[in-house]
Amino acid sequence: MMRRFGLQARFIVLVAVALVVSATALGLLLQRQWALRNQVLDLSRESIQHLVLDRLREQAQSVGTNTAEALVNPLYNFDLEIIGRVVRDVLVQPDVKYVTVYDTTGATIHDGTDAIAGYGQVMSDALAARIIAADQFLMQREGDVIDVAAPIRIGDQRLGGVRIGYSLESARRYEDEANRQLGDRLTDIGRRYFFGVLGLLGLALAVGIFISVIMQRILIRPIRRLAGAAREIEAGNLIPNLPGRDSGDEIGELVQAFERMTEGIARRDRDIRRIANTDALTGLANRRAFRESVEDYASQAADRQFALVLADIDDFKPVNDSLGHDAGDKLLCRFAERFCQVVDAHKDIEAIPARLGGDEFILLVRVAAGRSLALRDALVSLGDDLVSAFSQPTSIDGNAVGFSASFGIALFPEDAGTTSQLMKASDVAMYEAKRAGKNRYRFSNQSRAAGNPG
Repeated sequence: MMRRFGLQARFIVLVAVALVVSATALGLLLQRQWALRNQVLDLSRESIQHLVLDRLREQAQSVGTNTAEALVNPLYNFDLEIIGRVVRDVLVQPDVKYVTVYDTTGATIHDGTDAIAGYGQVMSDALAARIIAADQFLMQREGDVIDVAAPIRIGDQRLGGVRIGYSLESARRYEDEANRQLGDRLTDIGRRYFFGVLGLLGLALAVGIFISVIMQRILIRPIRRLAGAAREIEAGNLIPNLPGRDSGDEIGELVQAFERMTEGIARRDRDIRRIANTDALTGLANRRAFRESVEDYASQAADRQFALVLADIDDFKPVNDSLGHDAGDKLLCRFAERFCQVVDAHKDIEAIPARLGGDEFILLVRVAAGRSLALRDALVSLGDDLVSAFSQPTSIDGNAVGFSASFGIALFPEDAGTTSQLMKASDVAMYEAKRAGKNRYRFSNQSRAAGNPG
């Protein structure tokens, strides 16, 4: 297959057509090319820097918020083993430099080390005062470190907070490497043209200016398009339009390299979003993702009614106390599996299962599209099957463990008009089920008044 003309070949053709050019025209052309090269490098460095920093800040905010939520129960119970496990899970993530869990006075509770070397020491660095006083999420930057701090609360009571430091070293290396490669490519292209242009010393000034204009069109315009694509990526469009990838020349190679870079950034963005919306232990949706789904369902409630089914494992704490937290984690995973199996068996409903934290699970339910079944009838059938499924014991590490659960059901908008009120209604119904003897389900008061069973 015949290879298309590359940039160097096009330049040679233009030289053959040209009749005269002066040494002054050559100097002006080379000076213009070098200035444009520096302009492209500056624009590329700025765009990549903004993109990398924005993605790192999003990751830091997501991980900081999720870590604070994960530490609520361990910090309330002052369980240093679980606190250490959560901290070490965060420490192994890319770019994390340090993690510190502290109390309301700023004293260190855990720093991720086995010996907790800084235990009890009050934070005293330049950023510590604002962090200790902050009652909401706080992000600060000092040198090459982005420091995020998230308060840990249970209800209105503040238990302390978690502080995570993200190093910008890898971001700097990525930025320098990307700009170095672009600079090398531009320098290489410029060098090729330099040796070609040396043959134009005898050509006329008019032809030299003409060649300069042509070079501006075939070289700089595609690079400026790449810079525009970098700005699109910075704005959130991770799949920009990149013309010229099939041109068969050096610009085509540069465009393809740029595409590979954007694909890598898009994969990292998807990974960050998946981590931010998934419960690390069970693989179900976490509290944040679940609330987004509830808000989405609430916006469609005029057409399709939905309900929440809140589940709490009965007598879970004794399992943790007697068999250990590893056994407790296995029981939570076993619960999630059986929970999903029962839900999947009901083909007449659409459901999104999630873990809220600890031993609390929740289910977002509505009747599947095209089905004529009433939502209340579907919930009664689902509740009966859930109680039946969790009436059977299970075995954890060779130990027989009781496996019952209590369920609270609330309908939107019959029981509540907002997401928070609906979750509270399901929580009240679940505790009514526990007071009634556990291993059963209860509908919220408003649902029962409307004729629901339970």
